[in-house]
Amino acid sequence: MAKYYSSPKPGDIVQCRFPQDKIRQPGPKERPALVIDVEEYELPHGSTEVFVTVAYGTSEDVDNCHPGELKIESSNPHAGLSLDTKFDIGNRVRLPFDDEWFAPSPNERFGVHPKRGKLNTDDNNLKRRLSSAIAELRKARRPKAVDMTSRSAGRRKAKP
Repeated sequence: MAKYYSSPKPGDIVQCRFPQDKIRQPGPKERPALVIDVEEYELPHGSTEVFVTVAYGTSEDVDNCHPGELKIESSNPHAGLSLDTKFDIGNRVRLPFDDEWFAPSPNERFGVHPKRGKLNTDDNNLKRRLSSAIAELRKARRPKAVDMTSRSAGRRKAKP
């Protein structure tokens, strides 16, 4: 698997082959996903392995948000979305950040890289909606992220 040169950051919107039915293989469709967390590990031979936790994105039924879902409009210039999209923060997976699970963004705003855009954290309305989605998710007690990675020996967390 090829690795991308730069790691995403939490709040980035990336192009992902989000797995279906919790099977440890990439889904058939590329879709936007919201980066929730990024972990970097140093391997024994000196390289770095990157894992990201992403939330599922869909352009279906975007005006009907359930607990833990956040709608981002395509008119948001920071997001890099061609359609209004809702992200289900409760439906998230941990994946290796490589070209098996992630594809170059169709808008190519960041070159040949999965990053489509990002959440505008300076937008107080967006911060309020995100905070509300997270609070709703906690109340609903939805499951934690599913880990789709394989465990490799000798991996240790990289220093920030």
